[in-house]
Amino acid sequence: MLKLVNARKQFTAGEVVNALDGVSLKIAKGEFVGIIGPSGCGKSTLLYTLGLLDSTDEGEYFIDGTRVDRFSSRERAGLRNKKFGFVFQSFNLISRTTSFDNVLLPLLYGQTRGATAKVQHALEQVGVWNKRRNWPNQMSGGQQQRVAIARALVTEPEIILADEPTGNLDSKTGEEIMELFRDIHSKGTTVVMVTHNPDLLKYATRIIEMRDGKIVSDKKL
Repeated sequence: MLKLVNARKQFTAGEVVNALDGVSLKIAKGEFVGIIGPSGCGKSTLLYTLGLLDSTDEGEYFIDGTRVDRFSSRERAGLRNKKFGFVFQSFNLISRTTSFDNVLLPLLYGQTRGATAKVQHALEQVGVWNKRRNWPNQMSGGQQQRVAIARALVTEPEIILADEPTGNLDSKTGEEIMELFRDIHSKGTTVVMVTHNPDLLKYATRIIEMRDGKIVSDKKL
């Protein structure tokens, strides 16, 4: 499904940092992959590369057998919107827009037919349809993250990419969000999650550990 070959990515911030240092991996359909490692090890860079939000300096990237690292920005955006749903630590909701319209947003890039029903289904799936008219500042952190997950689900993506999805939540709410991810995965969606919290890895079917831009461990559970 996803195949990365010898990916390299450097950043310069006073000194050269190898965010990805010859990373190769394959992710199969239906996996729940947890990526863990210390801050600055390259795990978020890897996630953003997989989701076509970032590009590598070297290496090859294939999605369903098609090489995509040479795609134009427009081609990458089209494939990204079709293939992936994204969930971030900071929720990234538009502050002066209702939950309904936040979830609607990805559909405005070409999937407007039946949009209202799709938004309703996504919000119902994560249990916050009753918050559809609320702005983000009228909801708790857990409710905001549920809306963010609904936004990721509304295009019916094959893959959910989550970057520290419980990082801004208390432990109880975090567990509720992870149960939601478990339910999403059980319905056939591939999930790739970056986390610094080893307790969350119990939800994964595969654990990748990174250090200094390299994969140092890759095991299936």
